Amino acid sequence: MNYTAADFHLHFIAKYTLIVKANFVYDILYVIDQEGQLLVYMKYDSNKPSEEALKLLSLPFQQVYVSLPQSNLTFIPADLYQEDDQELYQDFMENPNQAIEIADLDYLQIKAVFQYDVLLAQRWKSLFPEAHLIPEFKLNLMQVRPHVPLKGEVLGVVFNDTSTDLFLFINGQFQFFNNFEVITEDDLSYFILNLYQTFGIKDKVTKAIVSAVDLEPSFQHKLQQLADEVLIIKSNTKLKTDDELPSEVTSSYLIDLPLCV
Repeated sequence: MNYTAADFHLHFIAKYTLIVKANFVYDILYVIDQEGQLLVYMKYDSNKPSEEALKLLSLPFQQVYVSLPQSNLTFIPADLYQEDDQELYQDFMENPNQAIEIADLDYLQIKAVFQYDVLLAQRWKSLFPEAHLIPEFKLNLMQVRPHVPLKGEVLGVVFNDTSTDLFLFINGQFQFFNNFEVITEDDLSYFILNLYQTFGIKDKVTKAIVSAVDLEPSFQHKLQQLADEVLIIKSNTKLKTDDELPSEVTSSYLIDLPLCV
């Protein structure tokens, strides 16, 4: 569904915040005013943007936050990271001739080295040169953090079309992160059970923390079989919205993207 509030006014564009989730399949747009009111919500095929989306993206937003999929992601313990060795890190990338990005994850005491898809990143930088580009993993790990206890296993699961991120904390310590192609619940079981076997986890983790734009009921049911507790991540940012809008729109974890900057 697409939504535009009656209070959306073009002459206030400079004061509005545009939040974007962009990938190779679809884009999601949120426009929020200074009072936290949701003014616009759109979702469309990334290669076939609607006329309304094209008009919206031509407007001079000043506050823009874009979540982009990352590639060639590598985590380095902060105490081992050397800024002078960036060329060495780049040599180990799948595309060593492409610039690398560095993200600080201080709460995990690690540095993340990764790359963006050149064309996808350039598209959004061309539209909004001052936009904050944020890798997907940064938002996902930030939102999981408050729910990781000092004892027990926590499985993070982020569904993004057919691409699914799995990450694992054991006794509060970050242990694993990787991306898999998950199409069916059997795929999901296979990758999770292999992860359990690798880390000596029997049957279930203490908690599974899940983020998704659209969560398939069969996937949620499967996770309930693989975890003692399943927690669906919702935004910490509370929006003022039309009561008729579904909660998956108004409480989506994507709304917290500006908190990553």
